[in-house]
Amino acid sequence: MLQVIIVGSGLAGLTAARVLREHHNVTVYERGDERIATGGQGIMIAPNGHNILQSLGYEPERVGAVPIHGIRFYNKQDNVTEDVALNLKAQFGAEYMSQKRSDFRDELLRLATTASDSLGIEGDPAKVVFGVSVIGLDPESGTVTLSDGSTMTADVVIISTEDAKTALGDIPLPHWWEPSTCQNQDSTKPATESWYAAGDSATVVELFGDFHKSLVKILGAASEVKVWELQDLDPIPTWTRGRAILIGDAAHAMTPMQGQGANMCIEDAESFRLFAPGTRSEEVQDILKTIGTIRKARTAEVLAETRKSHSTTGIGQRVLKNLEFNCGYKGIFEAVKSFEVRGK
Repeated sequence: MLQVIIVGSGLAGLTAARVLREHHNVTVYERGDERIATGGQGIMIAPNGHNILQSLGYEPERVGAVPIHGIRFYNKQDNVTEDVALNLKAQFGAEYMSQKRSDFRDELLRLATTASDSLGIEGDPAKVVFGVSVIGLDPESGTVTLSDGSTMTADVVIISTEDAKTALGDIPLPHWWEPSTCQNQDSTKPATESWYAAGDSATVVELFGDFHKSLVKILGAASEVKVWELQDLDPIPTWTRGRAILIGDAAHAMTPMQGQGANMCIEDAESFRLFAPGTRSEEVQDILKTIGTIRKARTAEVLAETRKSHSTTGIGQRVLKNLEFNCGYKGIFEAVKSFEVRGK
């Protein structure tokens, strides 16, 4: 049984905790408190992510998730310009689901930490430690230094966005990550550090001032406005070093133009199924390299196609163009088989 440390309780981290808890001991360190997931922004989970979540016990009714059966596009004059019907369950075995992001994270936290008998699985729940930052990492030994000065050592260290600087070591920090390069709206908390930085409703109304009056009036009635930056990350040279691996936005941040960012995080987490029961500590680095190689290739392609849609591409074309590649993903075991076949 491996000892696993996950740094960050975001979507990728908590999904990874759920995957690994069945056969390994998992501890999640989160620098924020238990209220870290707040805010009202929505999130869409495509069939590739939804199928994985269903296999982990995800219950969409707990988060008020609703299926998306179509996407309608309006112009500024409130006229319908495109109407795209979706019947993805028939094609991919799962719906495209929409839910509130904070509710979705709460469900992932439940899957990571609730009693095993309640989920009908083996192993012990993951332990989540709030209010503790990881301020140092030795990736070769798998040792992390915590903000209270103590150290913890694990066979595997999984790292999300907030501690990526530590994990990258001497790999240059991506340009987009530096706060000095960001040109975001002034807020009470930098948008680069939060999914729920406070925004200004008057500014939003002004920006959308030439849209149909009904939309402008709705925006003006908003009691709370939140902002965050839409950025992406050029593919980095490697996701792994020693016993540590980057996942989620730390490894492949992308804009929501294809609705695949969160789904890539879920796919990353599912890849830890390669740590089967009985995996030995000396096997960890090779498994991490396999995960990094396969996931890096797939996410780079999704990122490239997402960037192509940063234009006047119609929403129908954008959604349907890469549907098979995006939503048809069958999980890490099938990905490994496909990779091995291509390598022969």
